Amino acid sequence: MGRNFEVGRELFKVASCAACHKLSDQGKEFGPDLTKIESKFFNTAHVLQSIIDPSKKIAEKYQSHSYLLVSGKQLTGMVIKDTPDELHIVVDPLAKDKATVILKDEIDAEKKSDVSLMPKGLLDKLSREEILDLIAYVMAKGDKKHKMYMHEHHDH
Repeated sequence: MGRNFEVGRELFKVASCAACHKLSDQGKEFGPDLTKIESKFFNTAHVLQSIIDPSKKIAEKYQSHSYLLVSGKQLTGMVIKDTPDELHIVVDPLAKDKATVILKDEIDAEKKSDVSLMPKGLLDKLSREEILDLIAYVMAKGDKKHKMYMHEHHDH
C-alpha cells in the first residue's frame, strides 16, 4: 500500500508501456487496452508475468504471424488488415502507422509466431521500488484515487 502514483505514471511512459498499451488517458492501443482488461484476468501476478514473459500467453487478437514469401524474404508481424488480395502487417509495434503490405499470392508459407511482439526485459533497468510503482499504476488502471495510493498510518 502507499505506492507512488506519479512515479508509476512516468514509468508507464519511460518503460515503453505507453508505446503499445492504452491505460486511462495515456498510451496507444496497439496491444491490449489495459483499462479494459477483465478483473478475472487482472491480478498482480498476471500483470508481472505478462511483463516478464510476454510470450507465455498471447491473446489470439495480438498473435503475430511469420510469412515466407516466394521471393525467399521472411516477415513477422501482426495483421492489422486482411483483404481478399493483401495482408497489412505491423512488423515494428513502435512504428505501427507504417504497415507492410503483402500480396497474398506472394505468400509461400505462413505460421503463427509463438513470440510476442512485446519485448522481454522491459523491467531490467528498473529498481524494485520502481517496478512496484509501475505495477501499482497498471493495477489501479491509472486511477490516482485507487486504494493502492492510500497511505496507511499505524500508531506505535
